Amino acid sequence: MERFQSAKERFERARRKALRQDLAARVTGAPRDLLPFTPFENYLRAYGRIEHRETESILLDRIVGSVGRYRDFTRSFLPRTNAMKDRWAFVQQRLTSMEGLPPIEVFKVGEVYFVADGNHRVSAARVNGFKQIEALVTEYPVDPGLEPGDSLDAALCKAGRAAFLDGSGLAGRVPDDEFLLTWPGGYRRLAEHVHLQSVLMQEAAPDRNVTPSEAALAWYELAYLPVMEVIRQHDLLRSFPGRTAADLYVWVWGALLKMHYLFGDDMDPQEGADLLALRAEFAPRGGLLSEFARRLRGEHDGVPDWMLDALE
Repeated sequence: MERFQSAKERFERARRKALRQDLAARVTGAPRDLLPFTPFENYLRAYGRIEHRETESILLDRIVGSVGRYRDFTRSFLPRTNAMKDRWAFVQQRLTSMEGLPPIEVFKVGEVYFVADGNHRVSAARVNGFKQIEALVTEYPVDPGLEPGDSLDAALCKAGRAAFLDGSGLAGRVPDDEFLLTWPGGYRRLAEHVHLQSVLMQEAAPDRNVTPSEAALAWYELAYLPVMEVIRQHDLLRSFPGRTAADLYVWVWGALLKMHYLFGDDMDPQEGADLLALRAEFAPRGGLLSEFARRLRGEHDGVPDWMLDALE
């Protein structure tokens, strides 16, 4: 009983430390929660997974997330809620006794891990200063480059980029720093553009089979690179701090498609970049383009609002 009470006291100290960590993270903007595994599943499903039958020792500081308990612990696996006190104390007691604990179960993605079973064991082990823990590992054979300090958006962007490169066949055929986006949903847009390129190529040559990698490379050379060149010529990144050239590519082509819907004329990347430059120039001065969009709404009945969002 005395050992169990001591384990409870250890829990209370860990929970107070968790509170201090959360407060510090609010001030600094550092990630507070563990990464949830579920949002990554759509990216990882295409790779299949490999189950390792033997247990192995893994580094505790490479565990970045959890399947279901990602809000119950801080990023360093300190316990947050008093509701888990008894269970955590039981694990703590077993961890420091001769009884020991069974291995945890994790998903491995690149060089990091997500806990499928054993969150309390990971928490207690880290509080006790352990560096490694025994685990049964199920591995996804892809390395998006996830790191323990990544925010959820940054991690999802890395996973989305890896999935896009592999799915399009562009992996290893473009520069390493290509297609860096700042929001995960942008990779769906890129995949849609590649698909559209494939459809157009197949319609132009119905008697032959256009491969996905062939279409992706054509899109990269005929659509993506010309926009990149215009963005560099206009030095547009200076007007959009915190954004990447790939972000602006998605916006430019979104604007082109919307303007084509409105006016029916073909537009080229230069015109799209000009529109982007106008947006950057006039937005701080009262939103000329927003006013233009409002007038268009009144003059083009039936035009969906989302078609005009690029101008606001």
